[in-house]
Amino acid sequence: MRVSSACLGSLGTNCYLIELESGTLLIDPAEDSPALHSLIGDRSVDVVVLTHGHFDHVGGTWAINAPEIVMHRDDLPFVDQFFPDHDPIHRHVEDGDEIISGVKVLHLPGHSPGSIVLQVEDALFVGDVLFAGSIGRTDLPGGSMEVMADSLKRLTGLPGDYDVYPGHGESTTLDCERQINPYIRMLR
Repeated sequence: MRVSSACLGSLGTNCYLIELESGTLLIDPAEDSPALHSLIGDRSVDVVVLTHGHFDHVGGTWAINAPEIVMHRDDLPFVDQFFPDHDPIHRHVEDGDEIISGVKVLHLPGHSPGSIVLQVEDALFVGDVLFAGSIGRTDLPGGSMEVMADSLKRLTGLPGDYDVYPGHGESTTLDCERQINPYIRMLR
């Protein structure tokens, strides 16, 4: 697995390009910008994955010539609200689905009803579920701290350690967050 990233948009959203033998994924293209196109370069993107439907993760989605755009159905109302004339979402994924070989979906709501995390080898692409030392907001429409707590328990209950690539800020590891993240520590 090869991971490249760019920080995009006014809210500093991390957009990730993951290259695997089974295909190339682009996660959360926040805006159509030179930085997004530079990240992709001359590579072809097989799938665009939206970890959730908030505007700051979706804005550049339709600027990419990808054969498939995927997200969880529960966040489609946000995309429809922010981008009412958007092109179709090709596939709605559920918990346990495999997007392409080796890319598993974990449905972990709380930040939004349709928040998903991608489990790829020893890495987790967590959108706005988990940050280094913090978690995603739960006070936005569709958010819930109670639901987020359940999702965080499930996420931190995964066996072993993972590199964690959040939607904003620095990357971290799951072991580090288990030890220092105050929101995770409160769940114990």
